[in-house]
Amino acid sequence: MPARFAARQMRRSAAPDADPNPWTGPLSGAALLLVTFFSNGNFNDAIIPGSDTSNLQQYVVIALWIMIAAVSYFRRTVLRVDPAAGLVVGLSSYALAIVSVAWSAVPAASLPKAIAMAIVIFSAWRLVKTMVLDEIIAWLIHGLFLLAALSIFLALFVPGVGLVKDYQHAGQWNGVFSSKQTLGVCGALLMFFAAYRLIGPARSLYHWAAAAAALACVLGSGSRGGGALAAVAVACLYMANASRGFSRILAFFPFVMCLIGGALIAYLAVTANKFILVFDSEIDFTQRAIIWQHAIGYFKSAPILGYGLNGFWTLKEVKDLFIERNGWFLDNYHDGYIAIAVETGVLGLCTFTLGYLLYALRISGDIRRNGALDRGVALTLVYTCLLFFIDLTETYFLRSTNIASTLLTISLFIGFARAGPLGAADQGQPEGAAEGQRRGVRPVRTRAPRFRPS
Repeated sequence: MPARFAARQMRRSAAPDADPNPWTGPLSGAALLLVTFFSNGNFNDAIIPGSDTSNLQQYVVIALWIMIAAVSYFRRTVLRVDPAAGLVVGLSSYALAIVSVAWSAVPAASLPKAIAMAIVIFSAWRLVKTMVLDEIIAWLIHGLFLLAALSIFLALFVPGVGLVKDYQHAGQWNGVFSSKQTLGVCGALLMFFAAYRLIGPARSLYHWAAAAAALACVLGSGSRGGGALAAVAVACLYMANASRGFSRILAFFPFVMCLIGGALIAYLAVTANKFILVFDSEIDFTQRAIIWQHAIGYFKSAPILGYGLNGFWTLKEVKDLFIERNGWFLDNYHDGYIAIAVETGVLGLCTFTLGYLLYALRISGDIRRNGALDRGVALTLVYTCLLFFIDLTETYFLRSTNIASTLLTISLFIGFARAGPLGAADQGQPEGAAEGQRRGVRPVRTRAPRFRPS
């Protein structure tokens, strides 16, 4: 039997049985599409009035996640998540953030975010258990493509809504969002996931169109750095599928970034600088270091457990002092590692770092046992690395409803995925192939024997 035919036959026979409730697939997918649509950032006031100060989008997203969790109980389990030590430690950092309501100075602000985070994490776990990864990615692309297409339409035909008007960025695109940065990140995410499809067997003209729309949003918003970073991530995705050594390096990248984030915090705490000194040049990362130093100055007052989830920038004295010193205010750390340290303390940052060290060891162990990573694990690994890099200057860690933050949790679940008992269709597959099928992706570079025509 030719090798190519044997591989196709293997993939057909290993496909999961039809879901006993076929209506649940489209319903869960549509809910995930809407989650992706509403949870990237605040919408333009012309679309949702008062979006910057309203929690309407968050309420919609939480309701949709509750629907996904409820529908999952009518779906067949396609993946089991191994409660290994690494996953327990990784989730413990989120658990610490949730229970930090108990010592938050502003419990009225901390409690809603903690409840939202708990709901989204649980629902994401149920989604991973009952929907294969490739289907999750497909619905994500639909949601991001819809955002990109609407943003392009507004920028070209309704410039009063879709273009930035301030003197610094006049003419750049903001599309459906209130800020051009949000559109740039949305475009970069769409570019990454569309490229994942384009370098795989499921590519189509639709994915080329999605990639083109993503590129237009990245360039139109002026977020060239985000687009370049997405392009680098795609190259890393290709390399992760092609090289075991490169995959092992990537596996430890999040842990290394945690160490770098910790070193940055220590540097700013010791020097009290509002900049990073590099070869006699003072770099403040477009005034981000001013925000970092303000937060770290307070961090010394609650170093072990922090101020609690959403319990820092909501303090009146923190806001008033920042405005007095700088004349402006933005309740965003612009550094995810500082966010973890300030809101959950040294204990939270150390737990988070240890969790991703164990995650790296788990991924390395999978590579050693199976000879390579399947495409789905490679995708989630590269996405994790991408977000850990972005969080040096942005804040996605500890976000409760943002889709980028939720995808990080999903990536953690995928990294610790394990299947249940093997069915008859799994028997006789090459080592590593069945694991990829159970994650819902096509296996890559497995140790399959070469078949010869009989």
